[in-house]
Amino acid sequence: MADPASILPEWLDMTFMGHGHCYLWRSDLLALHAISDTLIAAAYFTIPLALYVLLHKRKDIEFEWMFLLFALFIFCCGVTHLMAVYNIWNGAYYLSGFLKALTAVVSLITAALVWPLIPRAMALPRPAELQAANQGLESEIVRRTESEQSLKTARRELEEQIEELTRTKQRLEQEIEQRTQLEQHQQRQTRALERSNEDLEQFAFIASHDLREPLRKLMAFTQMLMTGKYGEFNEKGEQFVRYIREAAERMDALLNSLLSYSRISSSDDGHEDMSLQRIVEEACRDLQLRIDDTNASVQFGDLCSVHGDPAQLRPLMQNLISNSLKYCSPDTPPVIEITTRPSELPGRCEVTVTDNGIGFDAAYKDQIFDVFKRLHGRGEFEGTGMGLAICRKIVERHGGTISAEGREGEGARFRFDLPLATESGGSL
Repeated sequence: MADPASILPEWLDMTFMGHGHCYLWRSDLLALHAISDTLIAAAYFTIPLALYVLLHKRKDIEFEWMFLLFALFIFCCGVTHLMAVYNIWNGAYYLSGFLKALTAVVSLITAALVWPLIPRAMALPRPAELQAANQGLESEIVRRTESEQSLKTARRELEEQIEELTRTKQRLEQEIEQRTQLEQHQQRQTRALERSNEDLEQFAFIASHDLREPLRKLMAFTQMLMTGKYGEFNEKGEQFVRYIREAAERMDALLNSLLSYSRISSSDDGHEDMSLQRIVEEACRDLQLRIDDTNASVQFGDLCSVHGDPAQLRPLMQNLISNSLKYCSPDTPPVIEITTRPSELPGRCEVTVTDNGIGFDAAYKDQIFDVFKRLHGRGEFEGTGMGLAICRKIVERHGGTISAEGREGEGARFRFDLPLATESGGSL
């Protein structure tokens, strides 16, 4: 038996004559066979590549292993043709025979496995059957699409109804909230009216003729004593007479403030539409000397038109501006800003008066509107403590409320609301 180690060199033996000798090395014959075998091999090699692309793109193809066998068989056929081209010039007939034998084995295996696949391939659905099934599926898809469209339409209509109900609910809630605010506003007005009536009952008798008449006599007699016609006083006596005179003047100022406070009426008589900007301008003209003395700046733009009593609104704005001028910082010129905007309550506007003065302790924000309430001594700032009380009463007489905000050394801000002018339709 031959040694396998000695057989391998024989298979690789290249000493055989190539087929070119059989072709007598004629160039046309050599080219014919070489080109033909090369083209056949190239075609064979493209077929496995095409099968690979098909299997890669269609993962659902059945009998994938059979396609792989066909690809291997065709590839081997292509190699044999390339070997034929090689053997034209070289005599590798052992290697050529081995490749042909390998091709034969692959061919036999492929042929043996093809026949059992024929019944299974015949059992596959025909194109007509597949087309009919596909049409049935398409019809089912159309029915389902129509059903889904109907469901979407019904759902959209239901959502629209829900949105409409939600908007209706929101409108009702807003109306309820507005009515609640109006009721609360009316309750505040009632309480303010009751408080104001109590204040009038408490202080009206003080400003009567019986109190003012003795005061006028006291001021007249002290004035006569100060002329020196009825005897001369020493320095101490003159000081006492001066004290009496100053006390009488303060008492007169208090009575005048009380009278102003008591004369503020809640009646609608005299109420009219007016420009709040004109009211502010008139108040500034009345305070022009004080504004010039303090080098103050009163800033306001286009203010709303309001409905009220000009005889009351003018002292309202005048008292607020005067209050800011009075409580200004000693080293800083006063800057007073007046603005308006729509109120949360319908038919009303909110007025804000802001200054950069000395401010006040926030703990006293409600007390500063009380009658005769002063946060500073008479030696520090002049006044009777009635200005802000008069402001509150005027605002309440116009159906509104007033509040104050401030911090010591950082200025103060007063907010109150007034009825909008009826000509403007209840809008700014």
